[in-house]
Amino acid sequence: MASVLPLSTHDGDERLPMLLGFQRVGDTTARKTRFMDYGRGIYVYDTDGREYIEATASFYVASLGYQHAELVEAITAQYRELPFFVSALNRTSRTALELAEKLVRRVPIADAHLLFAATGSEAIDFLIKLLYFQGVARGTPQRRTVIGRHGSYHGATLGAASLTGGHHAEFGLPLPGFRHVSQPDWHGRREPGETAQAFAQRLARELEQTIASEPAGSVAAFFAEPMSFSAGFKVPPPDYFPAVTAVLAEHDIALVADEVVTGFGRTGHWFGAETFGLTPTHMTVAKGITSGYFPLSAIAIGPELYADLERGSAAVGTLAHAGTYAAHPVGAAAALKTLEIIERDGLVEHGRRMGELLAQGLNRYATHPLVGEVRTMGLGGCLDFLRRDADDRPVNDEAAADDLCYEVYQALLEAGVVARPAGRSLIVAPPLIVQPTEIDEICRRIGRALDLVLGARAGR
Repeated sequence: MASVLPLSTHDGDERLPMLLGFQRVGDTTARKTRFMDYGRGIYVYDTDGREYIEATASFYVASLGYQHAELVEAITAQYRELPFFVSALNRTSRTALELAEKLVRRVPIADAHLLFAATGSEAIDFLIKLLYFQGVARGTPQRRTVIGRHGSYHGATLGAASLTGGHHAEFGLPLPGFRHVSQPDWHGRREPGETAQAFAQRLARELEQTIASEPAGSVAAFFAEPMSFSAGFKVPPPDYFPAVTAVLAEHDIALVADEVVTGFGRTGHWFGAETFGLTPTHMTVAKGITSGYFPLSAIAIGPELYADLERGSAAVGTLAHAGTYAAHPVGAAAALKTLEIIERDGLVEHGRRMGELLAQGLNRYATHPLVGEVRTMGLGGCLDFLRRDADDRPVNDEAAADDLCYEVYQALLEAGVVARPAGRSLIVAPPLIVQPTEIDEICRRIGRALDLVLGARAGR
């Protein structure tokens, strides 16, 4: 049974004593906030007893859903044995080492080494910091510029927020040394009649021009999500990554795969890099590594960077970096059990099959009057509300498509499904444990929300 939240102390339009992300600060009131009380499977329940299908795994995290008894027991057992231990000064936990050994065998980077952190934002920041160290160790301290993509979200810390391709002006960002190029948004950004191949080549030329505009040898890395959920589930055209990686190889620039969202089965393979045939130089992971049951992230470091870290730290006398909660033994235990469950229960393959059902369900709405495009990949998909006419020109602008997406999102939330509005795209990416009947129900309610919004707009 859901407990009763004492809302008498926080009622109506009174501001709550906390900040919530991705909304106006003044909207953090009791009236406008849904208080989730407990979860089970792919469902969450608020303090009024209302049931919701968590159709985005709560920001693409809870891959095993809620109240997975085996995972809870593994975490509890670790708390009983070694609830905390810092990893530094020739000390670490056995559990952290076991996780590092397991990840080294799993990631698509040969001879990788692992550095742990607590969040995806930290993983990005820590890796940028190590790239700066590498430049100094090599005698090329100017090699510190990093390139991200407009629309991609890489985190909330200053470095990760600077790499993120948006929300800069209001924070006085980005910091020096961060550049951005276009997102592979073929549906939204192509010229009328432009093929996917021509679009990919245009973006590769843009990257080439951006590199050329910087001082010679100053660009250290290009950071990219294999597929950007944050930018609105932008599935790159087939020619995009081959064209981009050719440019990076020509200039000896590292490719960093940000797999914080796409890792551990979300795209139909263990990692998005495998889905798109990439061999990244380095990789960051988080979220699904513990199914969200404990904050943990990791950086898979390629062999050249590792060699420079070894050589540079020998020259200086230390690698002056650690995180108090990095390689946390409880987080490591949670990750080990999560990976064990995914492997044992075949959840990557199961997620791929459920993704095929999701694609079938969402594509039923490809011709809906409100929908411009349906995109799917692995266990995820989106409805894009930017529509194009017979001449391949946008019918509605981005702002109008964004507003429409949010209306459908709100209608779907009222129907008991938590989706994720990202600009003009409404994203669905349920936990890996989702079942066929639940996929059907998600898609059915999406159809109902679309029709409700269509009818409401017709009546205005």
